[in-house]
Parts: sequence; structure tokens; C-alpha cells
Amino acid sequence: MEKLAIKGDKKTPTVTLDPDNCRLHFEGRSIPEDTVKFYEPILKWLEKYTRNERNDPTDLHVNLEYFNTSTSRYLFGIFKKLETYHNAGNPVTIHWYYEKDDLEMLESGEDYASILKVPFKMVPVPVRE
Repeated sequence: MEKLAIKGDKKTPTVTLDPDNCRLHFEGRSIPEDTVKFYEPILKWLEKYTRNERNDPTDLHVNLEYFNTSTSRYLFGIFKKLETYHNAGNPVTIHWYYEKDDLEMLESGEDYASILKVPFKMVPVPVRE
């Protein structure tokens, strides 16, 4: 399986999905004009990824400074897919990054964590300039 790398811009996050080290990473802003077009390749990649059992734990790092409502639906879909994978015996941890003074982003992560049965780690980061 190949690595998927998407270079971010002002409206889309940088995405790196690396099957070799079981590390999935989202960083930046997610307000794409066409959310379906942006996230569907990611979901297809994830579908293939979760078909295989892995000995190493999978770590998803979500470090978004902002995301819109349509992105939140896709994030939830990604998390649900990883929850199913986790519940099938493949360890998964979701690392949710938030700026120390961004209570809204922290609450978003806590909301996801309260709904899903997959380990979430809340990771405070310094305020971006």
C-alpha cells in the first residue's frame, strides 16, 4: 500500500497517510470549497488501510487550527472507521491537538472522544502566530 500525501494550502490541510509507520496526520485549516472532492480519496485510502491487520499501533494526529461543519462530518467518518478497526483488535490512538487558549477546539476533541470508543489524547500546543 502506498503513502498518500496531500500538500495543504489556505483552505485545505496537509495530509500524510503513511502505512509503513502506521501514522496518519492532518495539519492546518480545513475549509475546502469541495469537501467531498478533498476527503473522498482519504476515505478510500483509509478503507484499504483498515482491511489489513497490523502489529504496530496506528496513530492519527489531528492538528487543525480550524475546520468547518462539512469537514467535521468527514472527520467523524474517519474516526468511526478507525474505531471499528480498533475494536477489531488493531490498536488505534487519536491525538487531538489544540492551542492552549482555544477552548472551542478542545471541546470539539472532547466531544468526539465522548462519542467514540477509541483512545483519544488531548495535546495542548503553543498558540500559533
